[in-house]
Amino acid sequence: MKLSGNPWKCDCEALKMLQFVVEKSNYIEDSDLMKCQEQNIELPMLLLKTDVCSSYFKALSGPLVGLVLLTFIFLYFKKSISMWLYERNLCLRLISRPEPQVDIDLKIDGFLAFSHVDLQLVGEYVEKLERGPREYRLCFYQRDWLVGQSIPACILNSINDSKRVIILMTNNFINSSWGLFEFRSAIRASSMDKDKRLIVILYPGVDLDKLDSELKLYMKFNTYLRRDDPQFWRKLMFAMPHKPIQCEQPAITAGTAIEEN
Repeated sequence: MKLSGNPWKCDCEALKMLQFVVEKSNYIEDSDLMKCQEQNIELPMLLLKTDVCSSYFKALSGPLVGLVLLTFIFLYFKKSISMWLYERNLCLRLISRPEPQVDIDLKIDGFLAFSHVDLQLVGEYVEKLERGPREYRLCFYQRDWLVGQSIPACILNSINDSKRVIILMTNNFINSSWGLFEFRSAIRASSMDKDKRLIVILYPGVDLDKLDSELKLYMKFNTYLRRDDPQFWRKLMFAMPHKPIQCEQPAITAGTAIEEN
């Protein structure tokens, strides 16, 4: 029996055929002439014997290890990479959490909940969020609540109308009965509405042991932002509703003429 002269493919899928050739080489008259065709290079089949699978997997091991390593690096730095892309208005559809398409029910981007003693903290959020490049719409009681309405109704309406509830957790907030009411109401609302998220900002020196067991349990099993984190503003911006940067429209100068035909 002669089998040479054919373009044999010697890879892991052809292992059984290679084993046959090696085991029955005494019955194949031209077994020493049988050659493997690999990318226009002919290799004697008997020299390969049956180690093609080990060679095949050795060849694959390099790219596979590289792919696994790249995947691990991406998963490890996923948050940082996503924030970097978001800050540059890149790949928003890939990195953004779906938000309501129509802002009818959730008209406010963020409701700021804080103790009235900490009013001085609000200014930086207005500056960074409302007047920043994404122009978020905020709500807080000193500015946006109507005089004469009940405080519980105002709190619940503000939470219901907001995509994010931002808790400025200071010791003053923990010691405030209205603050704790806002915290519990926000937890309940965010657990019932998938389009609503609670963002807790923990300020330095806060004694969480002053919280009751329910709120302490929430802080233990949920993530929050630390105000003293060097990356605080980047993380807060990323936690807010994702929207493109609002580009300024070029102003029409007095020297620009608009003609109609």
